[in-house]
Amino acid sequence: MRLLFISLISFYFLVGFIPNKANANDFDLTIITTNNGDLDILQDGEDNNIDLDVQSMNNFELDFSQVGNYNNIDIDVDGRTSSGSSITITQTGNNKTYTGNLWCGHSYCTMTLNQ
Repeated sequence: MRLLFISLISFYFLVGFIPNKANANDFDLTIITTNNGDLDILQDGEDNNIDLDVQSMNNFELDFSQVGNYNNIDIDVDGRTSSGSSITITQTGNNKTYTGNLWCGHSYCTMTLNQ
């Protein structure tokens, strides 16, 4: 009985410490309202993900860079009153994806995508 108990505990620890696959870097950002600023994000590695939702940003610059393979960026911009803002995305590596739903409802907004 004691040997069975020790065997079960050993099996539990063996199975419990098997590493699980996890995403390298998941970055989720929601901007409701912001004025005058900049944000630079660099993700280096594989299986990185950026999920960005923006409602209003004035004179704000976002710069996202992903270096490596299997990286993804998903952007949803509902720029109700956004003005003078820009988003720059740079992805290098293999198997990179980008999806976006963009709307700028004021003077001007820019977005640049480099793949």
